[in-house]
Amino acid sequence: MDATTNGTTNRTTNRTTGSTGRTTPGGASGGGAGRTWRDRAWWNRPRTVIVGAVLTGAVVFLAGTLVGVDPQVRAGSGTLEVTISMVIAASLTAALGGWGVRALLLRRPRGGRTPWLVLSGAVLLVSLLGPLGAANAGATLLLLLEHLAVGAVIMLGLSGAEPRGARAA
Repeated sequence: MDATTNGTTNRTTNRTTGSTGRTTPGGASGGGAGRTWRDRAWWNRPRTVIVGAVLTGAVVFLAGTLVGVDPQVRAGSGTLEVTISMVIAASLTAALGGWGVRALLLRRPRGGRTPWLVLSGAVLLVSLLGPLGAANAGATLLLLLEHLAVGAVIMLGLSGAEPRGARAA
């Protein structure tokens, strides 16, 4: 890493990435618990989980349609075709909602991991009732797999988030 230090402002600039971070005389990053803005778990982990949930939902849906499953659900007196845009919107909504709930639980003294796993598991089980209204057996199986895959990414991905200040400097 090619870095220069300006002794008057005590800042380090990384010439490769252009990022800056405050440094202490010992060289450790300052501005918090010894981390730069890129290391904050409250932002990096949820962002990865959200993208992962949306991609997982899309991949499972596309794989199912490629093998010939016609994803339709019963709606009123007819059927409704499930589209990729519906899958992306539902996955994104679930991931963002999970992030919000997890952020609230991270304010608890020990991070609220157990309440998060219980609550997200209950939501996942309730969400499995939706695919039971599919128009055929193939669509039921595809939608169940999709709910399980996206739910597992959100549930397990956000369970490892740490409360603020949990990491050592």
